[in-house]
Amino acid sequence: MQQNPEIEHIIEQAVTIARVEKHEFVITEHLLLALIRYDPFRKCLDRFGVEVTQMEQEIVNYLSSLRSITKTEDYQPKKTQTIERIFNRANVQVMFTGRRAMTTIDLYLSIMAETNSHAHYFFLKYGVKKTEFVKHWESSYNRQDVKMTDKQATEILTEYCTNLTDNARNNQLEPLIGRRDELAEMIAVLGLSAGVIISIRKPSSDVKNASVGSNSMHGTTTSALSVAVS
Repeated sequence: MQQNPEIEHIIEQAVTIARVEKHEFVITEHLLLALIRYDPFRKCLDRFGVEVTQMEQEIVNYLSSLRSITKTEDYQPKKTQTIERIFNRANVQVMFTGRRAMTTIDLYLSIMAETNSHAHYFFLKYGVKKTEFVKHWESSYNRQDVKMTDKQATEILTEYCTNLTDNARNNQLEPLIGRRDELAEMIAVLGLSAGVIISIRKPSSDVKNASVGSNSMHGTTTSALSVAVS
């Protein structure tokens, strides 16, 4: 199953909320607060007619009242079985609908399935009923509002892509076989467009790049570069 930067962001925020409150555990209401603070989902709730600010403040007040799970020192919160159950349920829903990544609506539906939780109560209190809201989400959730951080983008690229620049820098690329002439032509064309005259030579055992010189052609200064093609 593919990772969704939205869900990762919400999880990180839920843990942060629990840590700020010095709570021993990450509970459903931490996840709820992180979800409604996530801007695209918050806008969707707002368009549905929910008093999001009032709902948020009520959840904050509830979390602040939980003295039984509050620690006096800085603490790394642990996930509860309920949180694990919420994500397992959401993952199953994604698989059975033939999708590859969890979305915010999957998280919402899984939280709503925890009928004995305060999170379920808050959604019902503010009129976020399952059938109506799912239809509203499908028609109005603006995915253009979804933004990922540089860190998330880098993690996704690292996981699913190969950095050919790093491979070339570390001499980890396979030698080119059978396409030397085409590559030489491509290098020459790109070099001319950048004002660089490039000559192709066979590589020696210990030299890969020659120095760059400078020539004058038709009143225009161009650089000359000799490169090796393996």
